[in-house]
Amino acid sequence: MISDRRQEEWCIAGDGAIGMALAYRFHQQSLSAPILTKHQQAEAVEMVYEPVGQEPVKWSAHTLFKPSDVAIRRLVIATKAYSVADVIEKWSPSLTEDAVVYFLQNGTGFYHYDLPQSVCSLFVVNGGFTAYLKGVHHVVQSAMKPIWIGVDSGDSAPPTGAIEQDLQLLDSIGFHVRWTDEIVKHRWEKLSINAIVNAQAVIYNAPNGELLTHPEATANTKKMCDELGTLFEAMKIDISADGLYQETLDLLQATSKNICSTLQDYRRGVTRHELDYINLALIKEGQDHQISMPVCEAVYAKVKSLFLEKGRPSSLS
Repeated sequence: MISDRRQEEWCIAGDGAIGMALAYRFHQQSLSAPILTKHQQAEAVEMVYEPVGQEPVKWSAHTLFKPSDVAIRRLVIATKAYSVADVIEKWSPSLTEDAVVYFLQNGTGFYHYDLPQSVCSLFVVNGGFTAYLKGVHHVVQSAMKPIWIGVDSGDSAPPTGAIEQDLQLLDSIGFHVRWTDEIVKHRWEKLSINAIVNAQAVIYNAPNGELLTHPEATANTKKMCDELGTLFEAMKIDISADGLYQETLDLLQATSKNICSTLQDYRRGVTRHELDYINLALIKEGQDHQISMPVCEAVYAKVKSLFLEKGRPSSLS
């Protein structure tokens, strides 16, 4: 019975840069937030958290592998989009009746999940809590700016007082969340920026900031923003081409040293990537609205060919 399991208020699925950085923020406030793992390992794993410009901090992260060992009230899924279904399949039996699941994924089309009806699902658009992996279990925190949380229905206020308490707690540990009734807009905006930055980072095999030094990348960024602005106008979403372009430039400058996760996957030879949930999702939306997007399509095709040339097929191909 789930009532017989050890109760955990918060658990984090995903030991990538964001999951590790978030787990450290809980640890720093002496709050338990075990990292849920795909493979069995030591219950305590030594990790390194490094704020930009400061000395690294070693700490011990608690991990969990067996769903039968725990009852989870708050589950933060900080995995790649293609791993969401696996996380839900493994860990949903551990969710309590009043559980809340927070989805931090880039992209769209990943959330065909089967959660208990009583479980609340919230989407997190992370445009400001940025981090990257410097090595195995070594994360560098590059920024901690506001993050948007909401539901697709666009409710203007958090559904319950308990969720308001969640938001206050997350904000207090440095995960600066803000409730929004425009989560759909924020998700499409973040999706677009990821489509522009992550794909071109692979094409130029470069950290984010170096894209600003390549004239072709700069030109393509502007053209992609123009195409996406036309798409969002057709979708009646308030995201302008000029605004998107400026947001993209701001992110490239703020995360200039970051090596985006897609490029990290490419360099490591990982066989799956998220661009079908990001770039291809936007292209398909354009096709549905009969919007021509030749530059977006060309950038996606180039990245896909780079993965294929090295024997790394895209996740849905």
